[in-house]
Amino acid sequence: MSKDMVKLSIDGRDIEVPEGTTIWDAARELDIDIPVLCHSTRMRPVGVCRLCVVDVGARNLQASCVRPCEDGMKVETDTPKVERHRRMLLEMLLSDYPEDSAREASTGDDELLELAVRYGIESVRLPDGAADRPRGVDLSSPVIAVDHQACILCDRCVRGCDELQHNDVITRTGKGYDTRIAFDLDAPMGESTCVACGECMAVCPTGALTNQALGNVKLKPLNGE
Repeated sequence: MSKDMVKLSIDGRDIEVPEGTTIWDAARELDIDIPVLCHSTRMRPVGVCRLCVVDVGARNLQASCVRPCEDGMKVETDTPKVERHRRMLLEMLLSDYPEDSAREASTGDDELLELAVRYGIESVRLPDGAADRPRGVDLSSPVIAVDHQACILCDRCVRGCDELQHNDVITRTGKGYDTRIAFDLDAPMGESTCVACGECMAVCPTGALTNQALGNVKLKPLNGE
């Protein structure tokens, strides 16, 4: 049974999409880039980071990755109000982010820092939230390094572990500032049931989950010499 179609406009451009399509997906069809950190096309959207908010004329800005399109809807993705909201969210995330991102240093694809460049954020006006209460690191896994200070609680790793690999190892623990990702019943990653598949690293947008350095491990050449 085919879905009903809905017509709307995004940034003044008309589009018709099947009912149930999210604003983010509709905008993508028009090559309109709405920034995201928590969303990935490989997993169900959850609307956690709120960077993808758009103006649909409602009282509050709407998370486009979870907001379905409606017939006659008029969406604005880059108004001054929307851009101020995104910039402030980025500054809040960067306020307690490590100065050196392990992801940026290793693979050069830290998505949070990429957005900071996109929005021209060279300094953060907010105080360093981690100055007196660093969240710490977990190097118990032989292959995956966990930097809790670089985690933005986007839940990509949780969904990647659950929905893509079906391992059900990663969750959340704590409250407020002390909230962080956890493994099993809050065990160190290396002592958990993690199978080191690497999916959490692949989907993480920041330096929170990266390849563990091999340290002094000596690799044997293929020729055996």
